[in-house]
Amino acid sequence: ELYTIFDALVEKFNVYKVAKFALAALEAVKNFRKEDGTTVLIRCGLASGPVVAGVVGKAMPRYCLFGDTVNFASRMESTSSSMKIQVAELTHSLLQSSNTNFHIKKRMGQDGLPGIPVKGKGRVNTYWVHGIQEFNDSFVSIKEDELDPAQDPASRPAEVMVGVEPPPDEASHAGANFPV
Repeated sequence: ELYTIFDALVEKFNVYKVAKFALAALEAVKNFRKEDGTTVLIRCGLASGPVVAGVVGKAMPRYCLFGDTVNFASRMESTSSSMKIQVAELTHSLLQSSNTNFHIKKRMGQDGLPGIPVKGKGRVNTYWVHGIQEFNDSFVSIKEDELDPAQDPASRPAEVMVGVEPPPDEASHAGANFPV
C-alpha cells in the first residue's frame, strides 16, 4: 500500500523533481499506518552528479545506476535522521538555483562545526531540506516544528534512498539496482 502511495507521488511530481518527491514522501509516511497500527519512519538522502545507467542481466534484468554519485546518495541517506532529507553540497546549490523556494539549513556536526564525516569523502558540508516556502495548494511542506533535531541516525527505522540526478558520463563500481 505504501509503494502505491509513492508511485502516485512519482507520477505527480515527475521523478526528476526528487526533492519535492522526498518532501511529499515524508508527508505521506506521516499519515501511513501498518495493519497493526504502527507507524513507518523513513529518512532520505540526495546527491547530484554523473551516473551511468543501463539494464544488467539476462535471467532477471535490472536497471542499474553506477557511479560515485550513487554511493554518495546512499551515504546521504544512511547518515540522515528519521523523517528528514539530507542533501549534499552540489544538490544544495542546484536546489538554491531552482525556481522553487526550498527551506534549507546547513547541517551542523555533533562537534558544533558545519558538516559531518562521510565514509570515503572525509568531512563534507550537508544540508537539511525542511520544506518549501511560499508553496501552492498542491504541495504540502514539512513544518520545522514537526522535525525532531535530537533524533540521530542511530534510531534506524525503515530506510529509503531517494534518487540521484543527471548526466551519465562516468562509472565506478558503486551501483544501485531497480527491477525492470
